[in-house]
Amino acid sequence: MKEIKEFNWSKATKPPLEEYFPADKLDRARYAMFLSKLLVQEGFDESRTEAEQKRNYVLNLNAEWGAGKTYFLKRWSQDLAVDYPIVYIDAWQQDYSDDPFLTVIAAIIEQLGKQASFTIKIPNKAASIFKAVAPAIAQGLTKKISGIDLAELNTLLFSEEDEESEDKDSVKQNSSEFSPAIKALAQNLIKDHEAKNKSIEVIKSKLADWVSKFEEQEDKSLPIFIFIDELDRCRPSYAVEMLETIKHIFDVKGIVFVVATDTGQLQHTIKSIYGEGFDAKVYLGRFFNSRYSLKRPVLKDFLLVHSDTTKFESTYLESKKIEILPRTETPETALANISVVLDAFQVSARAAIQITERITAIIVHLQSGKKVDVLVLAILFCIHEKDHPLYEEIISGLFQRKEPNSKGNMQNISLSSFLQKNISEEHFSAELTYFIDPDSYTKQLYHKNLGTKVNNYYEGDYPISLSKFIENIFCSIFVSESNPYNVWISDSDDGLTELQNAEKNLAQHSIRISPEVTLLWLNYIYIKDEYNKITKEQYRDFIELSSPLDYMGDS
Repeated sequence: MKEIKEFNWSKATKPPLEEYFPADKLDRARYAMFLSKLLVQEGFDESRTEAEQKRNYVLNLNAEWGAGKTYFLKRWSQDLAVDYPIVYIDAWQQDYSDDPFLTVIAAIIEQLGKQASFTIKIPNKAASIFKAVAPAIAQGLTKKISGIDLAELNTLLFSEEDEESEDKDSVKQNSSEFSPAIKALAQNLIKDHEAKNKSIEVIKSKLADWVSKFEEQEDKSLPIFIFIDELDRCRPSYAVEMLETIKHIFDVKGIVFVVATDTGQLQHTIKSIYGEGFDAKVYLGRFFNSRYSLKRPVLKDFLLVHSDTTKFESTYLESKKIEILPRTETPETALANISVVLDAFQVSARAAIQITERITAIIVHLQSGKKVDVLVLAILFCIHEKDHPLYEEIISGLFQRKEPNSKGNMQNISLSSFLQKNISEEHFSAELTYFIDPDSYTKQLYHKNLGTKVNNYYEGDYPISLSKFIENIFCSIFVSESNPYNVWISDSDDGLTELQNAEKNLAQHSIRISPEVTLLWLNYIYIKDEYNKITKEQYRDFIELSSPLDYMGDS
């Protein structure tokens, strides 16, 4: 087995010399290396007996929609193309062709033709078989398959002469005869059993011949890799036909297929054809030798790839004269804070992108002088996504739940406790980060005994757990019967304003960064900068205005 060079995806590629790919922030190059070694060994292994050296292998690369399958597949295939014959097919872009067979064979001939030192065309003797199923052609053949006009596809597919043919007197058929035959095959391959079997026999023989010739080509090694992307986005009938085509027509030794799907979505696609009671999981097992599931991406890195980070930069916010909480030194920290919430509610990668895009849209929509807490938005969006009736109760201030206590008596359960029941301890204790510059807010703090006290707190990142944020900030906005911020006010003195009380609590606390101090500062900031005046009705408007924005994927 040829030694595979290490893949380095740590840096972006450099167009125009190569297709642009951003740096791999999800650490997936190592998965590509693992799979490459596995598939090379499965497709061609000289240590096996001569009859078993070449094998056909089909891998299902599974990842949820929006998790970066296309980036992974394209960058992986380009690295492999240095040493191996590669075909990349975007099934979704081609499903208008109505014919998976024609899509695959055209892509194989076009792409392998550029990598081979020999001619890659189907022999003329196959054309007469194609012509046997030709009555289907009285229509304009103007569609494009893999960028090739069907009127020109005949020239691409068929050699002018069949060098292997023993019939020297066979009459060449012109392109006007072949093109209809090709279209007819696309429509009638399954219907005409005899023509189908003969066509498959010729095609498989030619594919096997190309495999053998690539084995001898010095700059390429076996196996041939064929990558099929976006199958789960195709029309149900097309997706199923593509799998059938791979299974029954292209199962040639020395060829490895990698079919990328959101397998759960693909199962729904199959059930839409065969019915809800159909066992789509078992059905898919017929087509794949193995399945490799890319793990859920780390959202804080994932969002950096898919989000417009500029809208979280202080320069942008200042230029628009708007404010957001948490304030952070970098957009990376802002997205990391959002990802803490998204992880806690276990939203999908796609939903994570959607929610972040909606938050970004709200920031862009803010008018000069306005402000919003993006973590409150993130929590609301998560609940809106996962449990819409609960969202309606919370946003209306009508949340109420009762549960039996240890004695069996019914008692009210707080919103914070209710939410905490559905979030793991690991995520509930995860830290949010606020950058706070105390001096920019006030030079002096009100002190009960001294009157005023110098503000000696220093600027930096102040941590607080998600659980503390939900309990003391989020719930105070949406739980009507509680006094907002009463948790922060310790010995409330008559005659003191809310802001003086907040200052007093800061002045009496030890000067150090801690979650308790962060909460005291958030109390102060909410009052001083009037975040406490953003009502639940305003938050509802934010959510209702932006929630119809649905991320559809990169074009």
